[in-house]
Amino acid sequence: AGRSRRPRRATEGEGGGRAGEDAMGDAMDEDAPRVSDDERSEDEDRRPGGRRSLEKSKSRSRSRSREREPEKRRPPSDDKPRAASANTDTMTIGDEDAAFLLGAGGSTKRKVARAAGARLDLDDDKETRGRHVLTVSGSDAARARAMDYVRWVLRQRLGAIEVTHASKRDDLSVVRVPADCVAYVTGKSGRVLRSVEEEFGTLMFFGKLVGEEPDGGEESRNDETLCVLGDRRGRRGAELKVMSAVEHKTPGVFVNDQAKLRERLKQPGDGLGDGFGYDVFPFEEHEFSYALGAQGSTRKKLAAASGALLEYVGRAAVMAGTRAERSRCWDYLTWLLKQRKGSKVFVDDPEKRDDCTELRIPRGAAGRVQGKAGETLRSIERETKTFCFLVPDRDDPDGKEELVLIFGADKKRRYKALDLMEDAMSGRYRARDGDRGGRRDERRRDGS
Repeated sequence: AGRSRRPRRATEGEGGGRAGEDAMGDAMDEDAPRVSDDERSEDEDRRPGGRRSLEKSKSRSRSRSREREPEKRRPPSDDKPRAASANTDTMTIGDEDAAFLLGAGGSTKRKVARAAGARLDLDDDKETRGRHVLTVSGSDAARARAMDYVRWVLRQRLGAIEVTHASKRDDLSVVRVPADCVAYVTGKSGRVLRSVEEEFGTLMFFGKLVGEEPDGGEESRNDETLCVLGDRRGRRGAELKVMSAVEHKTPGVFVNDQAKLRERLKQPGDGLGDGFGYDVFPFEEHEFSYALGAQGSTRKKLAAASGALLEYVGRAAVMAGTRAERSRCWDYLTWLLKQRKGSKVFVDDPEKRDDCTELRIPRGAAGRVQGKAGETLRSIERETKTFCFLVPDRDDPDGKEELVLIFGADKKRRYKALDLMEDAMSGRYRARDGDRGGRRDERRRDGS
């Protein structure tokens, strides 16, 4: 629905125009176009959206939102007990290397373990003072990755990192960064690059490729090679984040003046036919700021609700993920831009969508759901990671009711948003500024 304004899929290699103001997330408070990949996948968990009216829902328990709140996923940790049957590899290192590998509070060791999909344990060598034994546990492939990552991390203390046979690795993506953008991408004391690693679960460093080159041609003398290691999704997210930052500082590096990507995105795993790919949605000049939001808040909202990776590279939105994730993201962005123009948004058969929950409200009650300048609704969206808006109810010819559509890939979050809207209707929810969300006001409305 709502895709008539632009072609559904663009030709290979299209992209956007100018850089964003939210490029490296919260670490820099700056951000950034529509080509599509041919790989598409089926959504594996398709559920009916569901509809609910305000009158019928009052008897529902207020505690349901807690019960339906999605479990907070903990990042892979190397602190869990090791399986007794796990295969292990070991490496003996000195005090300085051990301290460097451990990092502040164990952060570097956890980062390596997460990117490699292995467990790392660092213990004192009982036989030799000043020596430490690193034990790597996991599958054969995970252990091999982890050992390589550890060697590269330790190599950073001594000089440039060299990566051999890069094109044969299925865990490595490469981004060419202009030399004058390296400091901008890295940030003071490496903080920006570390924040990208943390966000996407990757290991990233500037290095030199030795031997075979990955797809992308010969290395430019004016470019530095940024190596991105980790799983496929994490690598693509980190790649897009860096591209957004580079395009913000030096427009034209990744997109041309026709708002097209200069080169098709490529990384190991593309072309497997598993449905993981990317689409590029070109912005018109006046649409960009609205789609970005303050400090990238609108972009982050659409990404969280759809489940897709979404970054703005120049004047274009690059969305990556499964077919279902990209389709949701495309729809949400299209509807958002229609709202900017003040046009009424009509969603065809929302009850048939697996990412939509409906709430009918009396026409005069819309203001309580939206709040002043829409802040209540925005606060609920932030708190539940959903995308919500009001539409005319086509099933109510008398116009006595309006329909709130709650969109999101996670059904539990949609129901939580529905609960909070009911609280807002009864005066039990107050919006808060920023990302802190709102809270339920347990006091009676008369203040007692």
